[in-house]
Amino acid sequence: MPRKRLNTQEAPRKRNRTGCNKCRARKVRCDEQKPICSQCRAKGFDCETSIKLKWEQDYTSAGRAFGRAGLWTKKSAEKANASSPCIHVNDDEVSWIQVPQIFSYSFVNATVGNVEQLTTLEAIASEASPILDVVRTNDRDDALSTASLSPWLSARQPVFLPRHSFIPSSPPMLPDLPSPMHSSLLSYYLDKICPITVPSSVNKSPFANLILPFSITSSPAVLEALLALAACHRSKNDTAFRSTSLKLGHNVLRTLRGRLATEDALQVAMDPETLVIMMILCQYEIINECDKRWVVHLKGARDLIRVRRNAQLYPSSGQSSNELVEFAEKYFAFQDVIGRTACGEEPIFGSDFWTSQGEDTDAWLGCSAGLVSILCEITELSRRHRSRPEVSLLPEFQYQAASLERRLCSLRQRVFDEEDDILSLSAELKRMAAELYLHCALNGATPAMPLVVGHVQQVLRLVSVLLEHGVLAGLSWPLFVAAVELDPMEDLEWSSKNDVSNDVPNHARPFVLYALDRLSGSITNVTKTRSVIEQVWLARGHDDFSDLRPEGYEKGQNDWERYVAPLCGNMSLA
Repeated sequence: MPRKRLNTQEAPRKRNRTGCNKCRARKVRCDEQKPICSQCRAKGFDCETSIKLKWEQDYTSAGRAFGRAGLWTKKSAEKANASSPCIHVNDDEVSWIQVPQIFSYSFVNATVGNVEQLTTLEAIASEASPILDVVRTNDRDDALSTASLSPWLSARQPVFLPRHSFIPSSPPMLPDLPSPMHSSLLSYYLDKICPITVPSSVNKSPFANLILPFSITSSPAVLEALLALAACHRSKNDTAFRSTSLKLGHNVLRTLRGRLATEDALQVAMDPETLVIMMILCQYEIINECDKRWVVHLKGARDLIRVRRNAQLYPSSGQSSNELVEFAEKYFAFQDVIGRTACGEEPIFGSDFWTSQGEDTDAWLGCSAGLVSILCEITELSRRHRSRPEVSLLPEFQYQAASLERRLCSLRQRVFDEEDDILSLSAELKRMAAELYLHCALNGATPAMPLVVGHVQQVLRLVSVLLEHGVLAGLSWPLFVAAVELDPMEDLEWSSKNDVSNDVPNHARPFVLYALDRLSGSITNVTKTRSVIEQVWLARGHDDFSDLRPEGYEKGQNDWERYVAPLCGNMSLA
């Protein structure tokens, strides 16, 4: 019990705030004698006095009162009751907020270092691509881009017409391999990897009906490359396959280097095996780290294809080799096109590879060659604007942008099987994403514009439908384009909760994270894609709450050039 004061006339003693450390720790009164107080002298303690700084924020975050702020008195309680009367609420007037489901992929973390990097966009770009030199613009005239959205946007319904196509035969029987591990990897490649390389199960994957038969009948090196690819993909979920992946990949690379160093250059270039090995190694590096090494294979393939085309001759090994080479060339060219839409770098493959009249939907591309041709032209026009922002004011530039928009709106992507709804949806998804990309890269559209919001909602709806059908191929690029164009000031609801299942978020950002998690089993590098998306979100949010204008605003850069392009060097989205 507290002790009573004998002399009621004596004023209460105030708390000593300058006592020694031992007295304060023991909560006894210190007489502050120097060099040692009486309490420490009696107990034999070292008498030390120091000042300890206390911060109100630390106390508030811990839920504790700071200083005497939390001192309770009867008078203060009476005042609180008088000023804050109790309000009685009926049960009918109470509405409980539903607690959302939280998943492991739902967290976007930002540290103090991230905030410091967001002060300048150049710092982010240098971290995102420290090795590959991203195309930079020189000093430009301070001219703001006044390119407005062109009036050519019109609603359209996709028209799908049948066409005839060659249905490839089934691959031969699997060969006997030297170890059970290799046999398991080959089965994994055929059962797990090949089906996720095409959006529709109606069409056979070229990785199954072209590359696998060629590896079994003609090229042990290609077969070993397929095993390395399977081990690399499997190591994402099972680290026990990591060493096997590295060993097989090293053997394939050593074989390729040996041929290039010892054999005739033209003979090596004309052999389909060389191009196929480079394609598989390129896909291996994309799955593995998605750094500059996959671009090295891409540039090497360009030189190899150039030699083949200059020779104007194919080896006499049958029609299957021609189809195999054509697919390998298409693979590299498509990787180049889709990757450049994000970063705006110089092309590795020229736009003449694609025909603007190709309206047939390719089963592996998930769209038509005509759409890819339009993407090439959009990217090249965007590069012109990035080097000279003032060109957006020229009638020629505006006419070209409007012409590309008209071509996108009227594009017909025909599908061989009219009942193949999945391939039709995949082609329409890429066309919608291309329209969104055009408006942002050429017409100066921003995430807050209703046109952009509408396109983002449509893209996310199609992505959701394809994910429900188990499709993983071809979703990375459309999802990326929609994700980087989300308005940080609005929590976009792309669908009503009644239209989606319980485990699918109906708000844009949670859905993007959900979709990326679903794509973790694809043959793309989801880790890097998510990293860039998060950096774009953080940069947009930082600039919206900052009093300073974004980096590049005075130079006339549009929204895509300020926030997206500097972060996307060495990035594969195909």
